[in-house]
Amino acid sequence: MRSFSLTHRPFYYYFGAKLRQYAPKLMTLLILLFSVAPTYLPGYSIVRPYLTLVPVFYWAVYRPEDFSVLSAFIFGLFLDFIDGTPLGVNTLVFTVFYLAVQTQRRYLIGKSFVFIWFGFAILSFGAYFFKWLFVSINYAVFTPMTTAFISYILLLLCYPVASWPCALLHVYLSDKER
Repeated sequence: MRSFSLTHRPFYYYFGAKLRQYAPKLMTLLILLFSVAPTYLPGYSIVRPYLTLVPVFYWAVYRPEDFSVLSAFIFGLFLDFIDGTPLGVNTLVFTVFYLAVQTQRRYLIGKSFVFIWFGFAILSFGAYFFKWLFVSINYAVFTPMTTAFISYILLLLCYPVASWPCALLHVYLSDKER
């Protein structure tokens, strides 16, 4: 006679657990796809902010166990393929950015939103500079710095809106882990 364990859990329990584990990556993918979607605004494609830096920063600070440096590398590679930037530029920028955020994590965790926003502003400025430098080296000509600066300012203005879904997901996942 076959016996059934009382601790046997149904499939949807394990599916939900895996979904919660991959939720930061899925949120990053949604923000990445949203950031490269066509908007048909004149001139916007030139100064489009680098929105994918926001979830990479957020998950590097708050959930590094669910979003590793390998995830940042893969999202950078994916963005290289979709965005048309030279292959490896976003990959290198995301990887270095993630590692830089990891070194500053202990100073950022548990601080106010404004302090974290300021930390993001400093670290993302470095990411923008490196992207500008790598693209300029690849094309063998200095690309206009004003477009990169305008894009950077737009990113800083979009940070509260782009980090809000990440914060909601983080709170939801923290409640589910209790």
